[in-house]
Order: sequence, then C-alpha cells, then structure tokens
Amino acid sequence: MDPITHGMIGLAISTFSGKAVNLDNPIAIGCALGAMSPDLDTITRLFKDDAYYLKHHRGASHSIPMLAVFSVAITAGLYFIFPGMAIWQVLLWTFIGALSHTAFDILNSYGAMLLRKKRKLNLLTLYDPIITGLGIWLIAQRNVSVLLNASLLVVFATYMVWRYYMKKRAVSDLVTLYNKDYQVKEVTVLPSLMAFYKWDYIVKTKDYTFVGKYNQLVKRTKLIERFDAQDEDLRAIFDDTSLGAYFNDFSPNLHIVHHEDEDHYKMRIIDLRFYVKNRFLHHATLEVKKECKGVVKSELHPYKLNKRVSFTEAS
Repeated sequence: MDPITHGMIGLAISTFSGKAVNLDNPIAIGCALGAMSPDLDTITRLFKDDAYYLKHHRGASHSIPMLAVFSVAITAGLYFIFPGMAIWQVLLWTFIGALSHTAFDILNSYGAMLLRKKRKLNLLTLYDPIITGLGIWLIAQRNVSVLLNASLLVVFATYMVWRYYMKKRAVSDLVTLYNKDYQVKEVTVLPSLMAFYKWDYIVKTKDYTFVGKYNQLVKRTKLIERFDAQDEDLRAIFDDTSLGAYFNDFSPNLHIVHHEDEDHYKMRIIDLRFYVKNRFLHHATLEVKKECKGVVKSELHPYKLNKRVSFTEAS
C-alpha cells in the first residue's frame, strides 16, 4: 500500500481512542504519522542500489523495535506542538498506527518483517475499496460512536475471513481447471494489484509453468505466459551462486529460461509474481561456462531489463 493509504488507515484507527479526527488532536496526527513512518526505508534508494533496497524494503524498518523508535520520535516531535498532551496515550496510539502499517503489508502480496522473518498472507490488493470505504467512514465521524466503531471492526474481520475463503476457492478452481489436461504440482495465487475479485496465479505442472490472471466473478482465466519446465541441473547451479541466494530470498516464485551455445549456459531468471505493463517486473541474468561452471556474468535487473546490478561470484 502507498503511504497515503497507510496514513488514512492510521487516522481511522485513531478514532478507536474515542476522539474524532481533527488537526488539533495529537492522537490522530501521531497515529497517521506512525502508520506512514515505516516507509521511510525508501530513502535508502538515495545512497544504495536497487538490489539493496529490494532486499531490505519492508524489513527491519517494519519490525517491532523500529516501530517503537519511530513512535518515540514522532511523539517527541508532537510534544513540541502540543505541550499539554498526554504523552503516554499519544505514544501508545502512534505505535498502534505504526503497527498497522506492518500488519497491512503482511496482508498483501509484498509482505513485511514484524519479527525475524518476512511474512505475507496474499489476501489484500494494494488498493482495496472495502478497506478504503471503512476507513473514510471512521474518519468522517464528528462524534465517535463506540457502536459504529465496533460494528465496522466486525465488518473488517468478516471481510478478512471472506478474503481467505476467496483465496482458498481460487486455488481449488485453478487446480480443477488445470488438472483436466496437466498434472498440477503447485498453485500460488496472489491478489490482483487493484481488483478485489481478481487473482494473479502461478500454476506449476509436470511439464509447464503457467502464469495468468483469474477473474473469480465470472470464473474466467487469462493466460499471460506458459513456460516449459525448467532444467533442474541449471537451477542447482543458479542456486549455488550469490545471485541465486539473493533471488531465492527475494522471490519464492521464480522461473529459469535458458539457452546455450558451444561454451556457455545463458540463464534468464524471472520473478513470476508481478506482471506490470505487459512485462514481468524483476529479472536476473546468469551466464556460466559449460566445462568448469565458472560464472561469466551475474546481474540483477530490478524493475527494468536495462537496469543492471552486478553480483560478485566466487571464481
């Protein structure tokens, strides 16, 4: 989710303190700023390459220790503006706002690291109209109603259960569809970037890997790409490189396409999760010598194929 959406969620959550959203309400301001603060890790792009950013984004900055640091800093700043505020109360709600950021990132397909490992549940789209609607409703209250807040909290919980059921049903539908002609080994579904009734999917079968989109309302699939099964020997070579270690940690859904000449294997590694503007978002290139398996080229292509971050491999 973008920082503005996170900030909106923070404002909505602040109403559970019993106070309406106003510019003179330090709890609302703290909760909103707290909800946006973990994305400060984007400043690493100013002095580090994209490989560093992709590895660490939604990492330590989204963990409980850093959420606490952000909350203390925000509360301290607000104290200079509202010297009479209840410090501990503002600190608590600022931390709750920061915690909501990580929680909602875990609920979408990017994930975040709350404790030691990144987690993701693949339930929410990056922009979810239901979440946005509930948030605006809470923010619009001039006199906070405990009954309304409790009711909308129940609606949110019910919606999350429904999303989980939708995800399970989408997996079942895709297994049934592809098992008609292929031997399905694994199915991964991810929420579409925008439409809550659509899913992106990766279906691995014995002979092929299929990437596509599934419209759950009309039970219709749209195939994006069909890949031949990857060469497992080349996959083992790739996994044994520093580029392989990075990419496997970065993406659980990758595929290797290769071709060879007289002396070299040339591999193109594709992150199958994100298909944007008619292309996959992240790629890598690995070229190795046939005889000694020595690495000739090892590059990550973040966001665009013409962007290159070179990796150093053992000789």
